[in-house]
Amino acid sequence: MKMISESQKNNFYIIFFYILIGISLTILFNGFENINFKNTKWLFSKNDMSGHHIGWYFFKDDIWRFPLGSNPNYGDGLGNSIVYSDSIPLFALIFKLFNFALPEKFQYFSLWFMVCFFLQGFLSFLLIFKFTNNKSYSIVGSIFFIFYPILIYRFGWHPALFGQWTLLLSMFLILEKDHRKTEKFWIFLILLTSLIHFYFTFINLIIYNFFKFYSLIKKQINFKKYFVDFISLHSLLLALMLIVGYFEVRIYDTIALGYGVYKLNLLSILDSTNTIREISWSWFMPDIILAKGEELEGFNYLGFGVLLMVFLSSFLLFKSNKTREFLKSNFDSKIILIIALITILSLSNNISFGAYDIIQIPFNKLLYGFFSIIRSSGRLFWVVNYLIIFISIIIIFKYFTKQKSITILTLILLIQLFDTFNGLKDYIGLRKIIKSENYLKDKFWDENREINKVLTTHVSNYNKYFDTFAPYLEENKIKKTNLVKSARIDRKKAAESRYKLYDELRNKNISEGTIYVIDNIGHLLTLKKIFKNENVGFFYRDKVWVMIAKQKDIMTSFDKINLKKIQPKKIKFDSDYKIKIRNNSGILGFGWSHNFGKDGAWSEGKFSNLLFQVDDISKDLVLEIECVPFINKKLKNLNLSIFVNNEFNNELKFNYDDNLANKDRTVKIKINREKLNSKNIELVFQNNNPISPLDLLINPDSRKIGLNVKKIKLSN
Repeated sequence: MKMISESQKNNFYIIFFYILIGISLTILFNGFENINFKNTKWLFSKNDMSGHHIGWYFFKDDIWRFPLGSNPNYGDGLGNSIVYSDSIPLFALIFKLFNFALPEKFQYFSLWFMVCFFLQGFLSFLLIFKFTNNKSYSIVGSIFFIFYPILIYRFGWHPALFGQWTLLLSMFLILEKDHRKTEKFWIFLILLTSLIHFYFTFINLIIYNFFKFYSLIKKQINFKKYFVDFISLHSLLLALMLIVGYFEVRIYDTIALGYGVYKLNLLSILDSTNTIREISWSWFMPDIILAKGEELEGFNYLGFGVLLMVFLSSFLLFKSNKTREFLKSNFDSKIILIIALITILSLSNNISFGAYDIIQIPFNKLLYGFFSIIRSSGRLFWVVNYLIIFISIIIIFKYFTKQKSITILTLILLIQLFDTFNGLKDYIGLRKIIKSENYLKDKFWDENREINKVLTTHVSNYNKYFDTFAPYLEENKIKKTNLVKSARIDRKKAAESRYKLYDELRNKNISEGTIYVIDNIGHLLTLKKIFKNENVGFFYRDKVWVMIAKQKDIMTSFDKINLKKIQPKKIKFDSDYKIKIRNNSGILGFGWSHNFGKDGAWSEGKFSNLLFQVDDISKDLVLEIECVPFINKKLKNLNLSIFVNNEFNNELKFNYDDNLANKDRTVKIKINREKLNSKNIELVFQNNNPISPLDLLINPDSRKIGLNVKKIKLSN
């Protein structure tokens, strides 16, 4: 019988130690009750976890499709995949294979946290051990990586981004002297990370392609080798991305605003406080006020202990020739260059020092579009952050004796843990992650068990009612929904889905077994008018209005009284009313969309309606509208038909003028009193040829827009 050697025993004990660490820390941070794979309640809080889990819920119970990651029932009509719900495609695909054996409610996120804690610890141990050959020192060093602020910061919020052990694998390959040995490993790692989160893939693509190009420049490989390797890797990656479902969303729609906003600040490594999440990570370091995007995605605090270690290692490096020689032999120029490159990309084209913008480099639309694929550029710095701590740990070991280095590193670790415990404590038991339970509480929801679809009347990403309905979707085994919370959606399909839904509602073509979640008061007023004499129920429960076909008879007196109270906003004569997409008091009905946070609301699609109430209809009225028409050098004219209370009123025509481009215009619409059979007025804009900026190749906006209405004023 073959005996197990002492070395093998020690290796087993080390692996077991990190497995124990993984289980223990998951219980500590996630809570013991949340380890249960059947417990999904903890996932439904006001953060992105609810979207990750609901994406998995719809994917789990759906048939297999191609692409394999396609998830059309989550985002009905939008085009979606398990990739864009950030549901960790690697786990989603594996567990869907065994769906027949899974319970009705099942989550794998607690298991993912265990795996990540284990790999974060074990891989950091192996990485340090590779350069020190000292197990005790490597164990102490690995604790830095396990409790590192940039890692724990993502716990219970972005589980896919908790997989930062993939960056430790990157570091193994970065630090390999003979890069010819790493080709297959790079391919494996890049393909693997595409099944976890694309930001890890992008970081590794930057490093891989830079190293390849560096080898070509240094004539370590010829052009043929470079070209073949480049094509091989990227072809495999694109094929896997196709299979998993990356291209269920158009490439145009992977472009998002934010590059130059969600970035690294030059002081991010010193900023201990995440103001957005109200969590301080230090007892020692002050809060440095940064921009919102830098606070949110540029968070890269090192910790007071690591800062001390960086200063100490820098001093030792300056002092010791031997240490410098070791560093030069193991960290050559290409590593220094890749650190510099990733740091520059992380800082973006808008480089800031604290609250001060010191460099702003203007990008044209094409360049900005490319970099917008990685709009949260502050995340790229993570690999540099890990390299900083790793190099500092190695320098200390190389300078001091083994025992002294362990003592010094342990002391620094205690300082690090004491400092960062100020932030760690807020993650214990998901203390600050689970903000509230959003379950619908009224018994009404339990009485409607034949519901199989939930639709919002305003199809958009991160719908305001998603968190409210997320638990309901799973609890009631809903088959389809257009309520989504995804990293990206197909904006063209979303726009087309809105127009299709509005047409169905206007034509009274609604589905049985469907809850229509009414997005706002303007939508409710419009639906109330359309279905006034139809067998359609309107219900107000848990501060949400919903509409259900053939349910009018179960409306309570409470519902009827509340519905009667909902009336159009009363407009005073000769008063200005600013139009906002939010808090518009019900003036905006169907067919309106945002103006990127600026003034006004865009008419969208073929029909858009305004609703309001007046006191006096005995005289003709004049509605004055301050607006900006969507016309330009490519679209010279905009013609709109205006209807008042379902009767044609007049035409509005706008012609392009260089002097008036993108400037406010004022138009007046006369409304004859003969059309005013009620004090409630509905004014409809009909755009017979709606077109989008994307159709004209102006920008990626797929909305078919017409008129940006900023202000209205009524007079008689």
